[in-house]
Amino acid sequence: MSLFLRLFLVLVFQSRGRRAAPLDTTTVWSRVMPNDLDLNRHVNNGRVLTLADLGRIDWFWRTGCLKAALRLGATPIVGDATARFIRQLKLFERIRIDSRMLGWGGKWAFLEHRIYRRDGQLAAIVVIRGMFHGGKRGAVSPATLLEATGHGLLASPQLPIWVQTWADSLDQLSESVRKPA
Repeated sequence: MSLFLRLFLVLVFQSRGRRAAPLDTTTVWSRVMPNDLDLNRHVNNGRVLTLADLGRIDWFWRTGCLKAALRLGATPIVGDATARFIRQLKLFERIRIDSRMLGWGGKWAFLEHRIYRRDGQLAAIVVIRGMFHGGKRGAVSPATLLEATGHGLLASPQLPIWVQTWADSLDQLSESVRKPA
C-alpha cells in the first residue's frame, strides 16, 4: 500500500477531529503490507522510516503544527534521522506507531516514533531532527511555530543526553562539510 493511500486513510479515519497538544503522544495504527517487505520477508529498514513519516504527519496534523506552518508559508523538512531496529515486523502484522515531541531548540525540533507490534513488543524506534523551512526566509523557529498554534508559552522539555550528544555530532558533521578541503 502506498504512503499516500495510507496517509489518506490515517487522516480520514484516525486523525480527523482528534486534537493533541504539542507534548502529547499521538497514535496511528497500520498493517504490514507486501510492498513493505524485503527479501527476508520482514519490513525493510527504509520502510520503517516511512512508517515514522506516517506517524509524524499525523502528529503535525493533530497538534495544529501543519496548519500553522502552512499559514507561515513553511514546510516540514527532516534534517536527520536515526533508527534502532529491535524486532522484525512480518506480513499483515498490525502495528502501532506512537509519535511524540522530545524537545526543541532555536532551529531544530526532535520527534520520536516508537513502532510496536500488535502484542505490544517494541519493534523499532526512530528519532528525527527536523524543522519547518520558510523558503527564502529560512528556518521557522519551533517557538514561532508553537506560538502560531496557540502554545507560545510552552517550554521545551530537557532533551535526553543521548539526543543532545547526537545533535552536537550532527552539527559538527555539518560544519565539517562546509569547510573547504
